[in-house]
Amino acid sequence: MLSEVLQKYLKIFPDDIGQLGLLLDQIKKNEKLDDRRNFRGHIAGDAIILSPDLKKILFIYHLRSKNWQQPGGHWDKEEEGPWLTAKREAFEETGVKLGRHLNVSDDLRVPLQIITGPVYPSQAKKESHHWHHDFRYGFIAKTEELGSIQDDGIGEAKWFPLDGIKTPGGHNIQIAIERLRTLI
Repeated sequence: MLSEVLQKYLKIFPDDIGQLGLLLDQIKKNEKLDDRRNFRGHIAGDAIILSPDLKKILFIYHLRSKNWQQPGGHWDKEEEGPWLTAKREAFEETGVKLGRHLNVSDDLRVPLQIITGPVYPSQAKKESHHWHHDFRYGFIAKTEELGSIQDDGIGEAKWFPLDGIKTPGGHNIQIAIERLRTLI
């Protein structure tokens, strides 16, 4: 399934292939990418969420990394794929109700961006330095109302103006935002 999703993604964004070498190698070797103990690299599903009026973007304040970033988290083995992880994490980390999925393909499994980024060691989680392959999906929220945060690693969720946004969280999210703009 991941190989098929990645092939479709690379047909849309062929220039991204140079950044996805580790992911491609892990898929080729049939590694368990839904196993968060795979410290060579595993998949996270992220949600890039716009407000209903398309003028704001939703970020969470991550307490451990002490920065603003998009909602997202580890792909769980029980989930069919990272597109479902993105939806689950969006709700758990913000309480937001998602409306429309902004998709780049007729296949909703295809993300608007895939990026591999480092995750620094955590003694509390007993995790060494490793890599996340973030599969980022775009959504429009039903309302700007946020619910309760169900993740104790999140300090707060907040809407930021989309116009002139300076990427709060890093990890090259600006590309995902630019791709979203072409879909709205």
